[in-house]
Amino acid sequence: MPPTWTLPEYLERKAALVEAYRAQLRAPGAAPTPLRATAVVAAGSGVRPIRVREHLVTTDSGAALGGYGLGPSAPELLLGALASCLAHSALVIAADRGVAFDQLEVEVTGQLDYRGTLAVADDAPVPPTGIAYTLRFAGSIADEAAAAIQTELERLCPVLLALTRPTSVAGAIERLQPAP
Repeated sequence: MPPTWTLPEYLERKAALVEAYRAQLRAPGAAPTPLRATAVVAAGSGVRPIRVREHLVTTDSGAALGGYGLGPSAPELLLGALASCLAHSALVIAADRGVAFDQLEVEVTGQLDYRGTLAVADDAPVPPTGIAYTLRFAGSIADEAAAAIQTELERLCPVLLALTRPTSVAGAIERLQPAP
């Protein structure tokens, strides 16, 4: 990607690419895209590198939980995943509608009550709470168009929907064979 592209120029390119991908998805035999992430705990440090395709994201906890702060915690990564998904979904929606953001950023906030996650208080929540997002943009976009983008975000953002309309998660536990 040339670094001289503006966000409006990128959105023009994105609109064409998304429409071409939609054509592929309409074809017979189109199927969902499999997703996979794997975390392997590093012995001695507890750092949890996560492998997603060819990408590696380091996750860790703070010192109070025995970590080294070498990366975001899993709950922080959840907020980061939501911010990224909201931003990407907003770009796709804007490209579809011919809306040109000059700048776009998404901030997601929330809180985690460690009294719940560490079983200190039975009445403390375990999952993050108070999650909220703010989408900030620059560009000559009418208020009605911005409101329509938010409506579409709340209908089409996969991570937002996974949090607001959770899907079931199947779990299993398997024994690893000791390394030689």
